[in-house]
Amino acid sequence: MQKANMLSSRDGGSGASGGISGFLSGGVKPVAVLFGIYFILSIAIRVSLPNSLTLDEAEQSLNSQFWLLGYGPQPPFYNWVQNLFVGALDISLLSLALPRFGMLFLVYLFMGLAARELQVSRSFAGLAMLSLTLLPQVSFMPQQDLTHTIALLMATSLFFYGLCRTLVRPDWQGYAIIGIAIGIGTISKYNFVILPAATIVAVALDRDWRARLLDPRMLLAAVICIAIVLPHAVWLLGNLDLATRGTLGKMVESDAPQGIFRVTKALGSLLVACLAFGALAVVVLALAFKSSVKRAVRAGDRWTTLFGRIMLFSLVGVVAVVLVAGTTRITERWLDPYLLALPLYLLLKFDRAGADLGLGFKRLVPVFLVIMVVVLVPGPAKVLTAGLLGPPGRINMPFADLAKQIRTEDRPATILALGMHLSGNIRMQFPDVPVFDIDSASVKRAMRDLAPPVLVIEADGDGAVVEPKLDAAMLESATGLSATDFRTRLVPYHRAPDRNMGFRYLWLR
Repeated sequence: MQKANMLSSRDGGSGASGGISGFLSGGVKPVAVLFGIYFILSIAIRVSLPNSLTLDEAEQSLNSQFWLLGYGPQPPFYNWVQNLFVGALDISLLSLALPRFGMLFLVYLFMGLAARELQVSRSFAGLAMLSLTLLPQVSFMPQQDLTHTIALLMATSLFFYGLCRTLVRPDWQGYAIIGIAIGIGTISKYNFVILPAATIVAVALDRDWRARLLDPRMLLAAVICIAIVLPHAVWLLGNLDLATRGTLGKMVESDAPQGIFRVTKALGSLLVACLAFGALAVVVLALAFKSSVKRAVRAGDRWTTLFGRIMLFSLVGVVAVVLVAGTTRITERWLDPYLLALPLYLLLKFDRAGADLGLGFKRLVPVFLVIMVVVLVPGPAKVLTAGLLGPPGRINMPFADLAKQIRTEDRPATILALGMHLSGNIRMQFPDVPVFDIDSASVKRAMRDLAPPVLVIEADGDGAVVEPKLDAAMLESATGLSATDFRTRLVPYHRAPDRNMGFRYLWLR
């Protein structure tokens, strides 16, 4: 590629020259500083809230007791990272928040490094980083409750960095990064594998770049990828049903139509998901560079062609899954690895159309900052307004108060809880006690080995008191221990003292 095609001076002149815009236009480093501060603030906010857990946090809390090659429907990469933090810091809100927001930071950083490899302009890489805030699946949803998806996003941005680096200046480090990214992505979310497959086809269609695929250093990428994936792959072979059951169940509706109507519904769901994923980015960037929109539609070069093909071929892969698996429901979350490069692609199109990136940067910075502030609000607001604008949320659930009441009776040596969310929260309240989800097949096989006294606990909905779901006689038979009568406690929600959450428990001694 000619240097004239890779360099641009269109961020000077009318561009950002002072204040926060001028600082952020300096490239990857200043924007990384901004996101570093931002995610430290995000961690502080989460730690300041009650220590009741969301669904994904509870899953990590429960699974952090064990090092396993597989944990169920989700691949284990995030669990392994989480276990490192829990091992170093013990189970706490801090140890749960650090990997989550640390990986989010890396999503932005790696995408900035990928954009910097394209050598468009000084501000371009920073603009590409900040433009990720226009994707709700990157800026908003991870602030609420995601774990494995965040690992997927991190692996995807790392993959694009390795790809851009290898295409611009092929070296062994670039191929190693690609291998690491594919390995991590595969054991973060199984749907990641469509992305490198689509990328191989897209690169092969470029006459000059296809030589990168035949480079002997591709073997290095393959070896690294296999080394990362192999341990989980061995587990997967013996647990395929467990690993796929939950995901396929979410993707296929029980009352879905058949034949062509099923396919039509699935494709319509995919189209809606694509719009939900990228519409905000398209609209905001089009308004920021409105004078260049028509030219941008036609403008492009080999980079825009590459990223366009990667996204297109990835979506073709999704369509293939729709046809083969009978999928009827696609959500925008499942498009994360395929459309993460959309802001970068759009910015490249505008640059190739001659848009003033500096002026656009100045216009967009206030939008980016507003989005970053706004997405921080829902979590704390939902906790503080519990019961006023709807039922109390999971973070308002009174697990800490329940634990204080239980400790006045006895100290459990083992805890059995009904359901993953309850189990993970009880684990947070009793960090030194083994906690198991009683629905787990492995626990049912080992009931005779549980150390007494065993606390068995279940939870109801908002103040409901119904018949116990667990049977005391069956528990006695399974464990060989004697059960007390069930006890019921109604505990007020945090910030909603007029609303109670019901719990029932018994002791096995």
